[in-house]
Amino acid sequence: MVQPDEFEVWYTAEDFPDSFHKTGRMVFTVEALAHALFVTGRAPQDQAAFGWTSVYEWLHRVALIPAYIRRAPTGRLTRSDLARELDRSEKVGLSYTLGQGMTGIFSQQVISVRFLMHVDRYAARYGIRFAANTRRRADLFGERETGGWVVAEAKGRSGNIDDELKETMRAQKRTIRSVGGEPPALAYACAAHFPQYKGIPDHLKLHAVDPVEDEFEAIDLPVDRNRFALAYYEPFLAALDTGQEEPITDGYQVASFGPFRASIGVLDVVVQRVQQAGQGRLDGLYQDVVELLETHLATARPANRFTDGTFVTTKWQEALNHDDWSAEEGEGFYGWR
Repeated sequence: MVQPDEFEVWYTAEDFPDSFHKTGRMVFTVEALAHALFVTGRAPQDQAAFGWTSVYEWLHRVALIPAYIRRAPTGRLTRSDLARELDRSEKVGLSYTLGQGMTGIFSQQVISVRFLMHVDRYAARYGIRFAANTRRRADLFGERETGGWVVAEAKGRSGNIDDELKETMRAQKRTIRSVGGEPPALAYACAAHFPQYKGIPDHLKLHAVDPVEDEFEAIDLPVDRNRFALAYYEPFLAALDTGQEEPITDGYQVASFGPFRASIGVLDVVVQRVQQAGQGRLDGLYQDVVELLETHLATARPANRFTDGTFVTTKWQEALNHDDWSAEEGEGFYGWR
């Protein structure tokens, strides 16, 4: 049963290993979506060179949720009437952002990815250069809780997806041959879209593909796990520095962002260790963070607290339940799953 503060999104998984269900149901909170938008952002994290761009980028991205995303009575994720009336370029921007966020949700819930990051953010942070003929590459990479790198491509569409998009997804998600010298354990692509049936728009659906073939021009992504961990947490630390400081809560440092009605928290022990890494004690960071998470994360956690030792809280319930979207028929139509 979907709770009043949760979304429900169904997915289909094509060409995944047999251990994965071909269809499935993801249930998540708006805070989980906001968290996914945070970690999949691409803004560079070198504060000395770029200031607080990562925080401003995240605030821009998450503001799209109360502005355009609505919760149908059954919990399905739909769009406001205003979102459907956006011009083409604005719809593309919304779909792109939602596609990245939903790829983050799928990666965490279905693939069990604890750390996920935009390839360009890591590359920008450490000055990695790619050959001129490798512009087409996957968006995201990360590591599963059970070990093993993953590579993910994110797409978003305001309508149906077609065979051409599926072929593009198949090609792009296999454009990274190795991460840190290791072949990805999984390389998949996700398309979040709002399918239509007989002209009637339905609720959000996710289509994921995981073919085996590598692209001819696939690249190797040089990654060091310690630098990966530092780059992953830097935007969270920037958020703590930028927002309004709040009292430490259950061992989490907390910052709030008033007009956005959102807050971010990070385990204090993780903050301290990452700060030490930023001051030069980089060796052992990744393993130290993993051990801190295993020690300090409660087994039973609220839905807004995540396996990376962070949390997000929002006060968007009124906006999400606002009755400014057209009733969509076919909500119980099983065939689209």
